[in-house]
Amino acid sequence: MARYTDETQAAEDGFRITHEPEAQRYAVLQTSETGDRLVGEAHYTLIGGTTINFDHTVVLPELRGTGLSGLLAHHALTGEAVGERRIVASCSFIAGYLERHPELITR
Repeated sequence: MARYTDETQAAEDGFRITHEPEAQRYAVLQTSETGDRLVGEAHYTLIGGTTINFDHTVVLPELRGTGLSGLLAHHALTGEAVGERRIVASCSFIAGYLERHPELITR
């Protein structure tokens, strides 16, 4: 199984991370001949205009250990939804990622 260390590598195998603001999530999509398949997501809730709470992150079990979860977390935490908002992580995966990457905490 591949181990992805950046989004370019993942894209070469048909994975891309996209922001879906209407669903309040960042999604990992896998492109195939039959269309895109949702294989992971980092869901968030906006609290007022000043805070974003990442409350749920999941990647399909068969893709765990590939690095996609970390790429997803990084993309979400540095994405446009965060902006100037204070980050709260009620999701244990995002909380753990922030512990390992404190430079991503903006507030």
